[in-house]
Amino acid sequence: MFENNFKRYFFHENLVVHLNNVLKMGRIVQGMFYKFKDAYFDKNKQLSEEIISQDDRLDYLEAKLELEGISLLTRGNYTGIYLKSNILGIKLINIFENMGDICEENAKLNLDLLTMPQKINMQSFEDIFIQANEMLSLSLRLLSDYINIDMQRLQSEKFRKDIFDTGKKICILDTEVNSLFSAYKKYLFKSKETSKAMYTHLEILSNLEKFCDFTTNITENIIWSLTGIKYKCRGQELEYFYSMEDDL
Repeated sequence: MFENNFKRYFFHENLVVHLNNVLKMGRIVQGMFYKFKDAYFDKNKQLSEEIISQDDRLDYLEAKLELEGISLLTRGNYTGIYLKSNILGIKLINIFENMGDICEENAKLNLDLLTMPQKINMQSFEDIFIQANEMLSLSLRLLSDYINIDMQRLQSEKFRKDIFDTGKKICILDTEVNSLFSAYKKYLFKSKETSKAMYTHLEILSNLEKFCDFTTNITENIIWSLTGIKYKCRGQELEYFYSMEDDL
């Protein structure tokens, strides 16, 4: 009995450590995003190159943490919230890696931009960066709260309400990002920018929109891990999407 309890405790503790390492991966992505924001607005070649080199570290972490997560999944004999938390970690590793790839791609595009004459005021695009930053900060805070919560609070209605309220806020921000991107497209097409520069800016902004979509995926997966029900950001709301009970 003692051996079984120790084994259960050992694997549960290792799951918490693993999820905190996944969170650290998210923080690295956040750092890459901050660097890109500065590289873009300050036309900084060095920062762009740092982001590109940093992506190798993220790829290494993806491989390491993915193997770690699969090992826990096969050896931990998890059920309930622990099983969903383990699967959540594996999903988030993939999401963070994709977000890092977007930062790397945008850094490369920024290097291309630095070789072109530019006429537009890039500060006009600042709002989409502000929204993206808030979305990512909220989702990482949500993940941190989820990892470090005790079981009693995890099951409380207030905690679940707070999770959903944050999720809805992220959905609203994502809708605003989509609107901003549409407005920026019109602005760029009317600008006197060269075609090549215009489409490079457009690709960067489009990538930011995708970056924000991945942020909503973080939130959706945390809510799934908490409730066992899949919700999707639809406009400004979190809408019920799917539950395994639907097949029973």
